[in-house]
Amino acid sequence: MIEGTLFLGGIMKKIILLACLLLTPLYLKADHHTIAGPGEGAFNTIMVQAEDTAKYVDYLRANPALFKAVGATAAGVCITRSGNDYVGQMLVWSAYPDLASAMHANTLYDPNDAPSALARLRTVKYGVSWKGLKSFRLDPGWERVLRVKVSPENLNAYVEALRELETAIINSGHESFNMGVFGPFGGGVHESQTLMVRAISPTARESGQIADEYFAGASWGPIWEKSRALVDKVVSDTYELCEQIYSAE
Repeated sequence: MIEGTLFLGGIMKKIILLACLLLTPLYLKADHHTIAGPGEGAFNTIMVQAEDTAKYVDYLRANPALFKAVGATAAGVCITRSGNDYVGQMLVWSAYPDLASAMHANTLYDPNDAPSALARLRTVKYGVSWKGLKSFRLDPGWERVLRVKVSPENLNAYVEALRELETAIINSGHESFNMGVFGPFGGGVHESQTLMVRAISPTARESGQIADEYFAGASWGPIWEKSRALVDKVVSDTYELCEQIYSAE
């Protein structure tokens, strides 16, 4: 447990260092046992503004070669439905087996040099790569997305609290509930030292039911409150409708 605490407690420091120069190991070993840590894989996201989100998604769906060319194992979109910063706010995500593959993909495609048919459908805001800090099941849906700042000394406790919260909500009857916690790489002023937390339900109704249960005194409520107490600042709070539109053969 001590080694595990030291491990996750150092993840934020590693992310900050990685943003500067070095890739340090994302696991430790003690007594010949691998200590559980971040989830497998990595993601790239491109934040865009689309004049017609449906038309943009249809174009991406009809052109899987865009995702195949960068080696994505899966890809999809998330459309911001509540808490928008601007009309047409959405992102395109692509999944990779590891951070090395995600970083390499950034050298294979420049979103600012897209085919004209694609470029006129959206305005690119910025891109960023993400590494999961806990296990995560890729199963898009109705997603509450929090961007938060957590002090490095509290990061381990925060991730563990969300892991505990996820298990408690699942055990309360929401078997499809899923949570992800992600640290940014190359997010510039937009995402620097900010964690992205995704609380995912199959539908908006079920997401609302979970919130109703909290206000009705759900047994997992204190776990949520414990996690919130570890947050220094909530940067943003949105709801996104996400879907997968590509899977590698």
